[in-house]
Amino acid sequence: MYTGCFFYIRPDKEKQMKLDFRLLPALFFFGCNVKNSCQRITVDNGLLDSVKKKMDTSYSKAYRSQEFATAEYYINEKDSTVCQLMRDTANQIRQVIIAKKEKKIFTAEYYANGQLKARLPFDNSGNLNGEGEFYFETGCVKSKGVFHNGLYYGQWENYDQSGKHVSTDQYDINGQLIKTLKQK
Repeated sequence: MYTGCFFYIRPDKEKQMKLDFRLLPALFFFGCNVKNSCQRITVDNGLLDSVKKKMDTSYSKAYRSQEFATAEYYINEKDSTVCQLMRDTANQIRQVIIAKKEKKIFTAEYYANGQLKARLPFDNSGNLNGEGEFYFETGCVKSKGVFHNGLYYGQWENYDQSGKHVSTDQYDINGQLIKTLKQK
């Protein structure tokens, strides 16, 4: 499991520095996940600003829903990357979606207090694959496990709001819940 924080930049053929979009999930979090400690994980605005600077076009528009008030779009036409920020009426970022060539490579949703709701792994095809985590508004891990081809797979550990392990769900290859084992 990922337990460190890092910012990765790789040199391209012209020896210029370029953001490696495959590692975006590591860029958008302040703090690191260690076991099931409760901690605040929020958008790192400095790193978000560096992503926005790489884009060559941007625009905003009103978004009329109960959760979102505005949508901001940042587009890099050279590599077909789009960064979408959804903000609430208090101007808080509530959702970040980044797609490259129309495939999601990163998405994150946040509670009104700025706390991350989930850390979701995307593969190169834009599918959920790998270790994922869901959080309570307090910052404690709610559940964690593995996605396979966009579905829950294998064992998922579930916790209460204080961080105590309460149950384990077992999923089959089709994402169907097989059984739940309660902790004693």
